[in-house]
Amino acid sequence: MPSDIILRTKIRIPPVRRDGVVRTRLLERMDQAVLGGRLTLLIAPAGFGKTTLLAQFLTERAEPAAWLSLDDTDNDPAKFWRYFIQAVGASIPELPERALPLLDAYPNVSRETMMDMLLREMDEYALLTGQRLAIALDDYHAVHDERIHDGLAYLIDHLPDGAHLILASRAQPPVKAAKWRARGQSTEIAGGELTFTAEETRRFCEHTAKLSLTAEQVDQIMAWTEGWAAIVQILSVSLEGKDLWPLNRPDGQMASGHENIMEYLAEEVLARLPDELRRFLLDTSVPERFDAGTCDALTGRDDGVRMLSELRRRNLFLVPLDDGGVWFRYHHIFRDVLKNHLLREDAARSRQLSRVAALRFSELGLHDEAMEQVVQGGNDELAAELLQRHLYGVLGRGEFSTLLRWMEAISPSSLPAELHLLRAFALVVTGQYPAAEAALISLEQDIQALPDDGRRGQLQSGLFFVKVNYAFSTGDYDQWLKYADRIPDMLPESPLFYNLNYNRSEPLVRRTLFGLNGAIPPNTNVIALRMVDIMNAHGWKQSLFSQYVIQSVAEGYFEWDRLSEADALLKEVETIAYLKRCAGLYVPCRITMARCLQARGRGEEARGLLQATAETARDWNEPRWEMPLAAYEARFALAEGDLPGAERLLKRTGVGPADVPTLYRETEYMTLARLLGARRKEKEALKLLEGLSALGARERSLITTVDAAVLSALLEWQRGRREAGLDRLHEALAAGAANEYVRSFTGEGKPMLALLRAYRAQRLPAVAVGEESVAGRDEANGGVPSAYVDGLVVRLEAELEAAGASAAGDVHDGERLIEPLTEKELALLQELDRGATNRESAAKLQLTEGTVKVYLSRVYAKLGVSSRTQALNRARELRLLD
Repeated sequence: MPSDIILRTKIRIPPVRRDGVVRTRLLERMDQAVLGGRLTLLIAPAGFGKTTLLAQFLTERAEPAAWLSLDDTDNDPAKFWRYFIQAVGASIPELPERALPLLDAYPNVSRETMMDMLLREMDEYALLTGQRLAIALDDYHAVHDERIHDGLAYLIDHLPDGAHLILASRAQPPVKAAKWRARGQSTEIAGGELTFTAEETRRFCEHTAKLSLTAEQVDQIMAWTEGWAAIVQILSVSLEGKDLWPLNRPDGQMASGHENIMEYLAEEVLARLPDELRRFLLDTSVPERFDAGTCDALTGRDDGVRMLSELRRRNLFLVPLDDGGVWFRYHHIFRDVLKNHLLREDAARSRQLSRVAALRFSELGLHDEAMEQVVQGGNDELAAELLQRHLYGVLGRGEFSTLLRWMEAISPSSLPAELHLLRAFALVVTGQYPAAEAALISLEQDIQALPDDGRRGQLQSGLFFVKVNYAFSTGDYDQWLKYADRIPDMLPESPLFYNLNYNRSEPLVRRTLFGLNGAIPPNTNVIALRMVDIMNAHGWKQSLFSQYVIQSVAEGYFEWDRLSEADALLKEVETIAYLKRCAGLYVPCRITMARCLQARGRGEEARGLLQATAETARDWNEPRWEMPLAAYEARFALAEGDLPGAERLLKRTGVGPADVPTLYRETEYMTLARLLGARRKEKEALKLLEGLSALGARERSLITTVDAAVLSALLEWQRGRREAGLDRLHEALAAGAANEYVRSFTGEGKPMLALLRAYRAQRLPAVAVGEESVAGRDEANGGVPSAYVDGLVVRLEAELEAAGASAAGDVHDGERLIEPLTEKELALLQELDRGATNRESAAKLQLTEGTVKVYLSRVYAKLGVSSRTQALNRARELRLLD
């Protein structure tokens, strides 16, 4: 892809000059910092050699490194983290494939969730290779977006031992480095330390600039430049061909600071250059980066290769950006001098060159660079034209902040209504609701004033879409319903919005922000289906937005145990999602269909449906869906008692009990916890669930909170910790009651019935029937309605009866032992029941005391207990002593 050209220049460590000054003292300090901490800061003004030092350090290291060069255009969280992932991916090749789908899923998943996955991958890489990964972010001062600062601070706080972050910046970055400095985990190398020593100055002038100096002349240069690397370099260029003694420092206003000295010397260098070289430098200073072809386009000549070679020969601040010597940039300070000179000399030419550069980048397919160039040049008409060409790429990457920044830089009168509509959508997506509301009001008026033609219809259709997104995001449905009454019955498809995808990674739409993170208040389906009816009436029946709403409702119906109503909706969604090849809709639809089948006892059909869905995902080149599909199939296998099958399926996903669970793989980890529970490894399962529960709380994911609490309650109950089980059940009921969750509880079958009965008996004290007494009962129980609990019990009893299973007692298949006790072990258990000591048991069973202890440990392991009392209680539950 053309954009890969720029990506490679940003994530590649800049080449180090063979004749450059090796700054051993600083390299050793950095080496110590990387070995003993998590953060290194290089803080100094422009021109102090931060980039060169950092490139030297990483090039000489034997261990892997990641590099990212930053600039003002990277102040978009989606773009920043995309580049960051690609940079680290140079050392961890599997990372982009795993992390970019999470980035694409934003805002359905938080940046923290994405970074949790990044951190885990870095940790696993360090454990696997035994190497320490250094990640360098150069020119971090260019970043001013608070969301990026917050994300990076989170990353630093949780950085694994096998990784180290280095920030090179002109100013102190706001990443809370002080606390790590206090713990000896952060090193700062500041301006004074980065200045050249006299010896480094001498070596630079002699080896790099080819100047032969006396010790006195070196001292004079040091006094003149104060060791500022960039001034030393530009001074060496300005002295070329001159008598080196004496060196006269400029006086007056030019002596007032480093920047003024730099500008003075740069102007002097420019004045002494041949005309064609001077003109070339000024013309090519307009873009941030360039190749020979871009230089030719800017200068109107055809000798860009030769001129770039001449600049390199003269050491004129040309920085190569790739190994092939194709793309270059000027040193930031030198470029600023060149740009300012061009503006003073011919402002009109500067604007014209911005246009030329933009068109050149557009021809190369470098659309972002084209937009940045034309926006800087102030050519609003071309900017609007290029933006319309480039919309889908920016939207597909989720770079809404970049989109808004470009639009704000363009005069509103130059933007067509289509782009104003897109701006309103971007404001909604980024949560800027007051600005979005104002934009939508203005747009409705402007669109209404247009001629009644095809364009007006498409704009009305787009406005319809943006307003429904605003309603879903803010909960202000009344305004949208009023608006829907004011527009024509039928609207054409909106080419921009009609097929916008809302899900790139979640196996259930209810787990996304679109699905309210699992919240399904009782009136949700009524509002949603009314909106769908209105959208259908206006020609949006087959839009992805409408189908995602229907899928959300269908998943809600499944949770409410209204399976027949879910079936009807799922059939419609399945057809349209398949025709549109939209995996983010098709996979959740098919998973929900499989869950409906499994709930009816048709587990084999459910598993077959999931297998067919995985095959379709592979055919569509959507391999990311295979792991959650395998996890759901494993869950169904567990429900059928097929533990070996479940293990085989889960093995495909790569998750393990020692992992730190991540929310983006919640489905796999929840299923793993179930498998561990079935294997009587409750402690390991509960540890996973504890991590998932914390992540669910952070993300405000109701569905995660309920699922983790339900499964934790069952596992605690299973291992004999009854009070803990009831506590976790209470958490699940408290979270689920307001949304009338049903299947999350009833789907667990007989073990849940035992839990609910115990909860009702012990946590819902019996009171006289009556409205006030029932209300008091609910209040005493932390707000869990007794009617809700009673209803779940009644449903479960009816389901079990219909399935032909006894609802009596609390023994169930999931509680039976995976590995049965041997005759000797059962006999030993009976001895324990009559109170025999180890010695008495040994005599009775004709064993040694040591053998009795071995048998006891086996019995404890099989029962999942750790003491005689627990073993006997567990044995009675399983009726092993009857």
